[in-house]
Amino acid sequence: MRLTLHTDYAIRVLVYLASNADRRVSVHEISSHHSISHNHLVKVVNRLSNEGIVLARRGRSGGLLLPCQPHEIIIGDIVRLMETDMHSVVACEPENGQPCVLADMCRLRHLLSRSLEAFLKVLDRTTLRDIMSDRI
Repeated sequence: MRLTLHTDYAIRVLVYLASNADRRVSVHEISSHHSISHNHLVKVVNRLSNEGIVLARRGRSGGLLLPCQPHEIIIGDIVRLMETDMHSVVACEPENGQPCVLADMCRLRHLLSRSLEAFLKVLDRTTLRDIMSDRI
């Protein structure tokens, strides 16, 4: 399973915020720390903010905060939010829109579907706290 950069960035934002829970953090600070494009990170933060996963405040006393504890943030939820096209991995339709000619006899689609379910089950049992370093 390959995750998009937006998912990677979202998890980096969450880890950074959890590691700096005692203060508000700017998008610029996170983008500098991780050497990530500021514009890409703004898109990720907007998505997280719109879903209530991150609290964002503009202005002089603005910045980003986590609205809850790291153990309350489920990584599976973050991956599902950021990966909008996950289920196309198991769809057997080429770009021309025609169904695969092997669909009736091939077992790959079912295998991939089960694999995706197993992948998400593991992530659903993993919290932000679980992926953070103990040194943080």
